[in-house]
Amino acid sequence: MKFDSIVIGGGMAGLSAALRLAEAGQKTLLMASGQSALHFSSGSIDLLESDGDPRTALSAFMAEHPDHPYSKVGLTNIEASLADLQRHCHEQGLPLFRQETNHQRLTPIGTLKSTWLSPHTCACLTDAPAPDAILLATLEGFRDFHPALAAANLATHPRFAHCHIMTGEIRLPQLAEFSRNPHEFRSADIARLFDKQQGDQPDLLADLAREICRMVHESSDPGCRHVVLPACLSLGLVGPRLAELEKRTGCTIKEVATMPPSLIGMRMQEALKRRFLALGGTFLTSERVLGARYEGDRVIGVHSQNGDDQLFEADHFVLASGSFFSRGLESRLRGIREPIFDADVLSLEERDAWAGRRLFDHHPFMGFGVKTDDTLRVMRGGKPLTNVYGAGSVLAHYDPIREGSGSGVAVATGWQAACHILAGV
Repeated sequence: MKFDSIVIGGGMAGLSAALRLAEAGQKTLLMASGQSALHFSSGSIDLLESDGDPRTALSAFMAEHPDHPYSKVGLTNIEASLADLQRHCHEQGLPLFRQETNHQRLTPIGTLKSTWLSPHTCACLTDAPAPDAILLATLEGFRDFHPALAAANLATHPRFAHCHIMTGEIRLPQLAEFSRNPHEFRSADIARLFDKQQGDQPDLLADLAREICRMVHESSDPGCRHVVLPACLSLGLVGPRLAELEKRTGCTIKEVATMPPSLIGMRMQEALKRRFLALGGTFLTSERVLGARYEGDRVIGVHSQNGDDQLFEADHFVLASGSFFSRGLESRLRGIREPIFDADVLSLEERDAWAGRRLFDHHPFMGFGVKTDDTLRVMRGGKPLTNVYGAGSVLAHYDPIREGSGSGVAVATGWQAACHILAGV
């Protein structure tokens, strides 16, 4: 099987690269090993932790960190990659919100996280004043969102000092079937129940609207018109469903990502996958790439767990296999290893130096990863592989948690790797 380009990894970096290549007319194969980190993410895109415009902060940041992936992409291309992501998501009915500064996304524990792009359905704090009253509600028996905890944390934020924060519990008899096995009472299970409403099925949405009205009426502030629910109302695009709920209740209704699995992140992945397929791309899932075949410093093909006799050939490759979580990097007694190309990896010899002593210390292993040249070509044996580019969390020289840059780096490097392929660099 021969392709123009093969992208290894179905997360944000891999999808960004694959979309750019497919839209340019390349015969593109994306090989995904299974669930990506998007299944565990908020669905928001973090650019850089900053109180103001992160794009302004990026210039100084890149000057201080010349080896950082952002420095190899450049500010103009970073912005272009994010604009492309917005366009692709909009084409799939998943509009992303942004403003000229970072906004703050509500987390499932009630803290506020700075981010650059978020789905329009997410509960976010923008430049507008916080509401005078807000109701955080969950479904009775649902264990992955706890309104009381979220309310207590949110109340400590200065911008909510004036806000009356209430909590409530939605009682839907149709969910009683989950009470027999609480291990199945997850956001995806509830969403499937909502998604299969048809014909003679009970109208769950109408019952949910009545429950929301009941909670608001019985609350200590019946004038409250802002409601936050856990993201569990649809596996697919939830915007129309929330719009219908708002019409029936007269409330503004937003959702918050739950503990994993996160439907908001899963929707992002599915939307971008649909877009890639619509552009003519080929998507293989459960296809873990295990190794490669070479001609000198050039890769001619890769093989998966199905055997090295079945070679997937291409002119170019993008390594977007993720970090330790996705097994794009492996931690062994003798050190860190990249398992597909045996690429050069940035690490520390002394294992005791890999992590800080306390949980919230700086952990050097977060910056471990594959080394690349200035054009993101993957290094192997001290020299770049001429047709293999790295993207996303497999890369070295950045700390996504400390910097608040994880998904931004994924989008930017995936997009830029594709640009280099298209330019013949």
